[in-house]
Amino acid sequence: MRQPYTASWRMLALTTLLGLGSTGVFAQTLNYTTAGASNVAGTYTDLGPAGTVITTPNNDDANSAPTPIGFTFNFNGTAFTSFVLNTNGFIKLGTVAPEPRNFFAGWQSIAGGPLNAEAETNLLLPLNLDLAGTATTEYRVATSGPVGARVTTVQWKNVTDFDNSPATSRAIFGNISFQIKLYETSNRIEFVYGPGTSSNDGRLFKTIGVGIKGSGNTATTAVLVNKPEGYTWNKALFQAGRYRSTDVFGTVRVFAFNMSCPNLPDAGRTFRFEPTAPLDAAVDAVYALGKTPLSPQAVRAMVRNVGTSALTNLPVTLNVTGATTFANTQIVASLAPGASTLVTFAAFTPGTTGTNTLTVTVPADGITANNSRAYSQQVEATTFAVADPTIPAITSGLIENVGGRGNDGAVFAVKYTSSTSRTVTGVRVMIADDDNINLRYIYATLLNSAGAIIASSAPLQLSWSDGGSYKTLTFNSPVTVAAGDFYVGVARVISNNPSAERSFYPIGFQREVPLRTGTFFRRTPRGDDGPSELVDVAPNQGASFYDPLYPGDIGRFMIEAVTTTTPLSRSAGLDRAVSVYPNPSTGVVKVDVRGANAPGQLNVQVLNLLGQQVYTTLLKDNFTNEVNLAGLANGVYLLQVQTGAAFTSRQVVITR
Repeated sequence: MRQPYTASWRMLALTTLLGLGSTGVFAQTLNYTTAGASNVAGTYTDLGPAGTVITTPNNDDANSAPTPIGFTFNFNGTAFTSFVLNTNGFIKLGTVAPEPRNFFAGWQSIAGGPLNAEAETNLLLPLNLDLAGTATTEYRVATSGPVGARVTTVQWKNVTDFDNSPATSRAIFGNISFQIKLYETSNRIEFVYGPGTSSNDGRLFKTIGVGIKGSGNTATTAVLVNKPEGYTWNKALFQAGRYRSTDVFGTVRVFAFNMSCPNLPDAGRTFRFEPTAPLDAAVDAVYALGKTPLSPQAVRAMVRNVGTSALTNLPVTLNVTGATTFANTQIVASLAPGASTLVTFAAFTPGTTGTNTLTVTVPADGITANNSRAYSQQVEATTFAVADPTIPAITSGLIENVGGRGNDGAVFAVKYTSSTSRTVTGVRVMIADDDNINLRYIYATLLNSAGAIIASSAPLQLSWSDGGSYKTLTFNSPVTVAAGDFYVGVARVISNNPSAERSFYPIGFQREVPLRTGTFFRRTPRGDDGPSELVDVAPNQGASFYDPLYPGDIGRFMIEAVTTTTPLSRSAGLDRAVSVYPNPSTGVVKVDVRGANAPGQLNVQVLNLLGQQVYTTLLKDNFTNEVNLAGLANGVYLLQVQTGAAFTSRQVVITR
């Protein structure tokens, strides 16, 4: 239904309480959580003539009669056999009709609407806003599949939104079609979006309610979909509970499913909701590098029990495929419901340059969609990067959050580890795509393992056109770092009036929840965060040192280290310090190291006659190290010990 609204283009002043209401006494925890929600690409198939047309009195603010689902569907602790369709893009399970005129109170508001009404329960909302019909609008339901595995599809076809803004030509959609799919037995819910056309009004965005709601208005009674304005639909994420209305500055700003004309859904885009299962292990995150030289690495993964029963002896497997192949399985002895554990896999070294896929899996269980997670990795000669090169960037930027100390010129940095000495020439950083970047200056820094700044670049002035792209900042002089840890970071140039500035850092990042520890750091030049001056920014380290501009946009910094390798040279000192015996061997070789005085790690790698790496590990100085090569075939191999740019090698023979 058309009605007048008033709001500014980006910031809107809400003059009423948000109509969120108090928690009802009958509120109960919904049996769906964000752990069972996923945003995936899919296929949209129009129902055509299948099923039955759902009739409504009109196409504007109307409800259907109770309509059979076709089977029993369990949601929020209740078994439902029917639903009521509302023309404003949602259904209410059961036979009780919702309020017909039911959507947010303003075109850029999160007040009012069914998500905030205590009386409105058991709602599935794929696209809740003030919708209207077109000449070809139709509502339809169809049930398919065998008994026990039936799927009921509810379809809105060729609908549009009302031109309900103060200006003219302000509808978002020329038309749009979408569906709800309900799955028998599994009680899965899917929102599937079909083809649509835009009104081509690039100035416009509207807030839309998208998600599922049980009873009440707490964080445990709804799973909603959040998408900042301008983001494509594949970047939408899930949140527990109601939408919010302020940014990290405290400015009134709508954070809901913000829809704009240029960003229609890709056909088949699917938001999936799975109910909580008794047995359900989820791979929440894989912690690896997105770009790395040929260097030893140990991949980690965060695994969580999102089911209702304890898990025991859970196998967690890493498979590396592509240019290098590797596999390793670790066993989690026990994991209580709701608990998480960090799994560290055996170290490996890529055998050659190229692209690898690192996949971590747990066995199939109650919800299979969260049993696997992959990370793409490019193995190359010069670059270290945490970001997965196949994942879209979040380019909203971040806000320094240090209790008012937000303008002290802090550095946000990423820690990398090199097995050899390297010359670092610069930093490559993804720039945030936000209005705040224009005319700001940033510069790159290089920090040694102790956190001291040892190189900087010249300042770079940013413009709006830089948003959403990588920029390379070259150090004034390249610096060689020893094998081990080093940090590359980005800082901003503070103006003459820092107190008037928002502490905005134009750094792009990728979502990572939970954010890995020991990788992303904040360094203050004043040293007021402790002697090391380096503080882990991961939220679970005791304090959060940055906030994303948009809720939920926490993640890994897209800051890369650009390096060159220092040429290796044979070391007479290592030649004297290393002894290898017995040789020939039946498979177990002793590597005795005495007085190597290594400046960094002592790495050993074993190569076959083709030059392929077949074994790698770390050695201790002043120690007799055991290298187990029992898994190798009989033959001649090259054993190389390296620290920094120095190495020594021995030919070893395995015979049985």
